[in-house]
Amino acid sequence: MKNTRIKKLLAMVITSSICLTALAGCGSSSDSKAPAEESAPSESAESETPSSDVKVKIGVSMSTTQNLFYSKMAQIIQDYCKEKGVECMVTDENNDVNKQISSFENFISSGCTAIMAVAFDPDGISDMAKKATESGIYVMTYDGIVDGAEGSLNLDNYVYGYQTGKMAADWINANPDLKAQEVIEVGVFDYPDIPLIIDRAKGIVDALTELAPNAKVVAQQKAGVGDEGNIQAENFLAAHPDIQVICGINDTGVLGAYEVFKAQGKEGDNYGFFGADGDPQALQLISDDTMYRGTVMSGAYDALPGAIDILIAASQGEEVDGTIIYETTPVTIDNVGDYLEEE
Repeated sequence: MKNTRIKKLLAMVITSSICLTALAGCGSSSDSKAPAEESAPSESAESETPSSDVKVKIGVSMSTTQNLFYSKMAQIIQDYCKEKGVECMVTDENNDVNKQISSFENFISSGCTAIMAVAFDPDGISDMAKKATESGIYVMTYDGIVDGAEGSLNLDNYVYGYQTGKMAADWINANPDLKAQEVIEVGVFDYPDIPLIIDRAKGIVDALTELAPNAKVVAQQKAGVGDEGNIQAENFLAAHPDIQVICGINDTGVLGAYEVFKAQGKEGDNYGFFGADGDPQALQLISDDTMYRGTVMSGAYDALPGAIDILIAASQGEEVDGTIIYETTPVTIDNVGDYLEEE
């Protein structure tokens, strides 16, 4: 896109130089021609001015709307685009990079002026991001940096996970019974299919190891969508019936584990569940002072309107800074009331 603008500007400079040379050679032989010569560069300059007349169309590629976080994210984007009078196409890739590549192809062929894509496989969509950019489409990625994209909306996944692990460690250290136990068995839900989530899971484990010396991770498996949390919790308890703490990379998986533990009578003051993403059900359970004790509130929802504004501005030819880093906030019984009000 930038190369195209540079070429246009060079063309304008060359055209202006030729016109000035011609005027100098002819002297004042024809004053009536001067206005005609001046009008050409003026028309070219107008074509470089950002235009609100551009029909903005945004393609949105979600990883999976089976996860409530991404489902709500898609809804926020659609609602804001409607408010701004902008067309929006949303696709659900079900964490399949081949489906995401097909969506990019469709976005390009259908005339999208901008794309926002959840980068669950950054390397897998790099070529498509480059192709879209070369086609004049502004590409912004969420939850990952993709070679070829011009913008990104991100958090620090390691810090995000560390916040979850720290909540668990702080709770263990504040509980006299747990503090006195020689070993507290912990199960961790990760999601290694998405590279950046590996960092989030590492943050969870590092926080537990560093801050709660008697906490021992005895099981770690993938659980982040659908009923994966239920299935893995049953497996965890079959192999490690003394597990007292579950930490996960999101609330979806941990909520499933919560139900399994509760159904098996594994509940009480010495059990703790900690997730992330600020799922409304998790927030309510925290507020009700259950054994679901913590989540991390993502600032992504609040950042989305600003990200869409950037995509609209870029579509209209404006120069934009498309790098957004948003904050995350741990939520426990102490501050959950603030977030329930927002829900």
